[in-house]
Amino acid sequence: MGLMNKYFGNKQAVSYGEKRRRERVRCAVVSELADTRGDKWSCKIVDVSESGLGILTSAQLMMGTKVNIFRPSVEAEVVWAGENKAGLRIIR
Repeated sequence: MGLMNKYFGNKQAVSYGEKRRRERVRCAVVSELADTRGDKWSCKIVDVSESGLGILTSAQLMMGTKVNIFRPSVEAEVVWAGENKAGLRIIR
């Protein structure tokens, strides 16, 4: 899991039940996200896998929206969004 090791070190992967297709690592990284309009919000990255991030944020995100996350610097697409939670697929 190169992305996880690169940004978060060698942490133990955890399973969140049968829903998850890939192993994820819990973390707590406070960061910012910006949407395509340039609006910025604070967010907290709560888990990470090779293909995605789980975040907590007050931003009203919609599926398909592209966002930029700062620290780690990644571009991602919103795969699912709920109340203060979102799942992001990493684009680059």
